[in-house]
Amino acid sequence: MKSKDGMKFSSTKIIQEGIKTEIDEVDIRHYLGYESEQCPRSEVVSLVDSQICQAYELIKPAAYYTIKPITSVGNPTISVDGLLFTSCKLARMFSGCSQAAIFVVTIGAALEKEVAQLTKEGLILKASVLDAAGSVAVEKVAAWLESMLRSLAAANGDKVSWRYSPGYCDWDITQQKELFRGLDGKPAEVNLTDTCLMVPRKSISGIMGMGKSCNTFSACRFCNRKSCPTRREEFIKWLRKE
Repeated sequence: MKSKDGMKFSSTKIIQEGIKTEIDEVDIRHYLGYESEQCPRSEVVSLVDSQICQAYELIKPAAYYTIKPITSVGNPTISVDGLLFTSCKLARMFSGCSQAAIFVVTIGAALEKEVAQLTKEGLILKASVLDAAGSVAVEKVAAWLESMLRSLAAANGDKVSWRYSPGYCDWDITQQKELFRGLDGKPAEVNLTDTCLMVPRKSISGIMGMGKSCNTFSACRFCNRKSCPTRREEFIKWLRKE
C-alpha cells in the first residue's frame, strides 16, 4: 500500500544484520562527565579502550520499524493508522507530515548483565565505563536507523522530521504502550515495565514524521524551558503559541 505521496506503508521490519555501531571513546568520556578539552588519566584511557572491546563482544544491535499513514493531526492529538498520540509539540511538528515511522532499537541485554555483575563485584569504574559504552552504542544504532529512514524518504522526495521519543518535551512516557502497539508486538527483545520503561535499558523508541511538507526544525524552537540538557535548537519566541 502507498500513500498519496508515493511512500510505501509497511508491516514491522526487523533488522539484525549490517547495523553500523562505532563506539567512540570521545562520546564515552562525555557520558562519564569529562569536558571536551579534558584529558583523562592514562589508566582511564586504557580502561575505556578495553571496555570498548568488551562492549563490541556483548552488544547485539537490532532495529524494528514500520511506516504508517498519518490520518489526522489536531491539537494535541495525532492519529496514525488507528494509533493515538497526544502531544502539543509533536502535533505542531507533524502538521505537514503524511506518514510516520515508528521504531524501537536495542543492543540487547548481555551488556547490562555484565554491568550488573561488575557492580556486584565492586568494580564500579569498570561498570560505569562499560555502561557508558552501551549508551553510546544504542545511540549509534538509533542514528543508523534514522539515516536509513532519511535515505528511504529522500528517494521518494520526502522530508523527514527530527526523531522524538515518549518522555521528551510534553509527550508522556505512558505513550510507549501505543507506540509498541504500532509495531505489532514485534520487538520481542524489548519489554515495557509497569512504568513504561524499556527492558533492556539500552533501548530507544521513537517516531519520525515524513512527507512533502514535513517540518524539519526541532520542537525546541517553541519551547522556552531553560537549562534543558537535550536542547537541540534555540527558543524562538514568536513561534510559541501560548
